[in-house]
Amino acid sequence: MSQHDIEIKSPDEVKSYPATIKVYTRTGDKGSSALFTGERRSKDDAVFEALGTTDELSSMIGLAIAHMDSSSSLVPRLEVIQCLLQDVGSN
Repeated sequence: MSQHDIEIKSPDEVKSYPATIKVYTRTGDKGSSALFTGERRSKDDAVFEALGTTDELSSMIGLAIAHMDSSSSLVPRLEVIQCLLQDVGSN
């Protein structure tokens, strides 16, 4: 198997994975999260809703691209939009 091959797991193998993965950030969950700048905001701040929505849009564009004919002239345009959405999410 080369490094670019994808290993397909059986449903039984996937069921054996742990149900949750614990992530420790050492900052605790006090109802706030940090932005890229380090500024902390409440988890219900509109900025996190916007970031999540932007991420979901990028995912849906990726799904659309995956189902399109690769020769479609729309694919490169959608990829540019995905890159712009990534820029938005990182700032």
